[in-house]
Amino acid sequence: MGDTATRARLPVALTPQVPAARASSPGNAREPSLLWMHTGTARVRTATERHRLTTGEGVWLPAGVPYEVEVDAGSVAVPIFPAARSRPHMIARPLRVDFPDDWSDWLTYQFARSLGYLRGTADDSGVLDLVANARPADPAHDGRSPLPAPPLPASPEALAVARTLLRNPSHGAGIDALADAVSIGVRTLQQQFLNETGRSFARWRTAARVAAAAGYLDLGHDIGWTGRQVGFATPAGFTKAFRAHCGVTPRAYTEQHRRGPTGIRRLPHPLDVQMDARTHPAADGTAIGKPPSIPASRTWNRISDFHVLVWAHRGTARLVVGGRKHRLRQGEAAWLPAGVPNSVTLPRGALLLPLGSRPGGSAALPSDFLIRSFPPQAEHRLLHTVVANYSFVRPEGHDPNDITRRFLEPFAAPPPPTGVGGPVTPAVARIIEEVRREPAGRRTLARWGTELGVDAKTLGHDFVAATGQTYVQWRAQLRMTLARQYLEEGMTVGRAARALGYADSSAFTRVFTRAHGMSPRAYQRNGWQHTDEGLILR
Repeated sequence: MGDTATRARLPVALTPQVPAARASSPGNAREPSLLWMHTGTARVRTATERHRLTTGEGVWLPAGVPYEVEVDAGSVAVPIFPAARSRPHMIARPLRVDFPDDWSDWLTYQFARSLGYLRGTADDSGVLDLVANARPADPAHDGRSPLPAPPLPASPEALAVARTLLRNPSHGAGIDALADAVSIGVRTLQQQFLNETGRSFARWRTAARVAAAAGYLDLGHDIGWTGRQVGFATPAGFTKAFRAHCGVTPRAYTEQHRRGPTGIRRLPHPLDVQMDARTHPAADGTAIGKPPSIPASRTWNRISDFHVLVWAHRGTARLVVGGRKHRLRQGEAAWLPAGVPNSVTLPRGALLLPLGSRPGGSAALPSDFLIRSFPPQAEHRLLHTVVANYSFVRPEGHDPNDITRRFLEPFAAPPPPTGVGGPVTPAVARIIEEVRREPAGRRTLARWGTELGVDAKTLGHDFVAATGQTYVQWRAQLRMTLARQYLEEGMTVGRAARALGYADSSAFTRVFTRAHGMSPRAYQRNGWQHTDEGLILR
């Protein structure tokens, strides 16, 4: 695997201080969001509520709820948009959630997905499922009286079964399997429940499901979703059971509680959600006590019109820049030059974050691929920079180019600009600029040579030296980069085909599908994942 010059590995001098930040009415118009404290403290205000957050805490804010954020110095607050456009938003009121320390990397990964540079599907519902499955805490926090769970049996076997069903009301096992799991007979288990709770096992189980449903309804969940979540097969069965235990239908119960006191419900720590449970099942059956692993991922092959600085926050990254392979170790940052094809592959558990970008075309900025390292103590400062550069949660007077400028200090007086493998000649620079401006152009390299007064063979050699690709390969990749951008902006397939110089929509569709493994329309439906909210800057 190739590498860069030794001097490019020099560490970056960086002060670790993290300044205070704030954001006023930052968005949230169309999608729900989670504001999560990675480090330190912050205050969040809506029109009716005030919250003070500390490390590991977050506030879930439904779509349409404007809010203000004040983040203290030394603190990092991360806005996360799950981009769950294909799912109904089932949580109708703000919720406060506590996360264990070991969820930090997974939540940071969710923010990275909001930025839209990784391949992925539009509906990454992990955050939504996580919050949706949080249980209500002690009602003393908001003055409400939720429906109580049925009394617990005392026998160890029946108690173990009861706790299993309270942790997961939708548990599908029958009484035979539950009795077998605690090594007693079915009749014995039934007798324990009846003698120790005053209810048959079937009635106790239904009461536990209804109590869990009432808690979900208190949190603002949709009635249909709630019934399925607690294990009822049909809406009619859920309504009948709920009315039998509560005296009212789920809809009437919801209306009554909406007229109750305002405010949000404090959620318990996920590891202490219910009883003495140490795990809590999410919608997919996994336990909340242990975070999902960050999946392997990669970017699309791309050619940008800006330089970008990326940082290996966790693990290692494999980069291909201008046809050459490089490895980026944890703590290192890489300068990806404008106009040069690049792609990034991340193994399981790795996390790459963009630190900032600079417009291409400036002779004062390097066109080389460069690597430098940051000290471990700079991690919070770098995370702060990522959030400040790519969202509106930022300090007053924030300088988005501070980190890139510090990274480039050793190259303040560079030699004549060179590309990935050779000099970027004026002719090559002109072609790159013109094709980016008019991607539908049909000029061949021979015609470019005639126009620019350069031998076509020499021009082809210079183009490969600068970009790592032939002119034809480079133009094709540029068109696909722009195609994704156009489709994400809502451009029709036909219009995108014309803008990129394809003969017709069918020709464009064939090329796009071959490059991406999906059609342009499929890409618009589920081939990209970043949020549409204005809080995230791209």
